[in-house]
Amino acid sequence: MATAPDLRRRFHRDLEAVDVQVCRMYELLQTSLAEATVVLTSGDVVRAREVVRRDGAIDELDHELEASIIRILHLQSPVAGDLRYLVTVLRVAPELERSADLAEHIAARAAAGLGASLTPELVDHVRRMGDVAERMWAVAAEAWCERAPAAVATLEALDDQMDQLHDQLHDQLQGGALPLGPSVEMALVGRFYERLGDHALHVTERLGYAAGA
Repeated sequence: MATAPDLRRRFHRDLEAVDVQVCRMYELLQTSLAEATVVLTSGDVVRAREVVRRDGAIDELDHELEASIIRILHLQSPVAGDLRYLVTVLRVAPELERSADLAEHIAARAAAGLGASLTPELVDHVRRMGDVAERMWAVAAEAWCERAPAAVATLEALDDQMDQLHDQLHDQLQGGALPLGPSVEMALVGRFYERLGDHALHVTERLGYAAGA
């Protein structure tokens, strides 16, 4: 029969395993986002299709995390900081999964050939949006793994940059930079990048709850 110290050690191992899975989700998301921008701006349809096919890994981690946390809650009855941490994971993981879906949506537009329709100016603009989104998720990932909720201030500044880029893209499309069909698809891509920035900010804001702030 397991003793109380044994149960406590197992509990801490379970928490560490959860954190490893969350950090892995951040890592996979960053990779997907970077690849989505590359395939869209390069017009590499074959590689874009490969990016779309790999989308399921984060979905699987999301399901595994939920199952692990439910098991921990049933067996260990965590309280205080440990409970706040697990509740935060349950809130953050779905946002990571949805963000990965947004990266996949960008890659899907690339797979459909949208990149070939973009002007050099729009290619440059997409790269800038991709750069900001990647920076935001790099900050968000480090904030999570280092438990640094103060990173919210950095992310708010980057989110302002993303909003400005999104508005500028909207103006270009409204000005007739593309024919109607590609313009509609590009407007969606711009929205996907804007939402990716919002999610990076939101998941980092949740660190305050985990820390008891």
